[in-house]
Amino acid sequence: MRSIHARRAVSLVELLTGIVVAALVVLMAVSHVVRHQRIYDAIAAGIDLRTRLRDASDLVAADLRGSSSAGDSILFASDTAVEFYSAIGSSTVCAAPTSARITLPPDTLASGRTLSSWVTTPDTGDYVLIFKDSSSASPAGWTRARIASFVTTPTFTGCPLSAGLLSASDVGSGRSYEISLTSALTAGVHRGHPVRFIRRVRYDVYRGGDGKWYLGYRRCTGGCAPVQPVSGPYEAAVGPPIKFRYFTLTGAVLAGTVPTTDVARVEIVSRARYQRAVRWPGLAAPLAGGSATVTVAIRNR
Repeated sequence: MRSIHARRAVSLVELLTGIVVAALVVLMAVSHVVRHQRIYDAIAAGIDLRTRLRDASDLVAADLRGSSSAGDSILFASDTAVEFYSAIGSSTVCAAPTSARITLPPDTLASGRTLSSWVTTPDTGDYVLIFKDSSSASPAGWTRARIASFVTTPTFTGCPLSAGLLSASDVGSGRSYEISLTSALTAGVHRGHPVRFIRRVRYDVYRGGDGKWYLGYRRCTGGCAPVQPVSGPYEAAVGPPIKFRYFTLTGAVLAGTVPTTDVARVEIVSRARYQRAVRWPGLAAPLAGGSATVTVAIRNR
């Protein structure tokens, strides 16, 4: 007959000890996961804020780089707004122009050459700058005219082979552009002369109805259109989160009513805080915000 040995049962103390040890292990594991999640959230929040701040700065900087203070490209300058003529494209006079009309080659040619290129298609109210030769009345330089209409026309009529600018394959491809101007061109504009297009724009830093800050864009054609937000929202502890600073060629700060022809450099300074409290593990202070500074040197200075 097999002998039966009695087994010793787990005591209440041992059972409670095991439960406590298991709970401590689980608590430590959860604490470790939460700690790493907080670190991830803090880093992600900082990257997100700095990316949005950089986007706002780069939007303005990209437009400002095509401006020049030698003429009247910068029209208005304050710490929360800047208005200027933004370069939107370039091309070439295709055929001998009439007094108030020029034609341009297509932006896509069979030969692969690029003679017309723009960030956004020019439109009524924009301006065209055309290089002219010197004459007895005036030296060589750029003449400016406002666009009355910007339409397409068959290439073989707008930029024919006889004009001498395009090849036979180019004339048979695409559509050229015809620009009517609000004023007559001065003498000295000929086939092959370079053409530039500019648009009057304004960037404003403003507070929306939700109490948050935005970077807004306006197209100004005979008056500025309603502001449209292009970056934001931002939360700032004190004042606007994005400010513009202006400097002369010698590095002196321009303040108050800025003489725009003296502007040689523009700084776009962005400072904002994250829209919710994010804390680093072990630190009492939240990750409050970030900053970015972009400097743009104005052309022809």
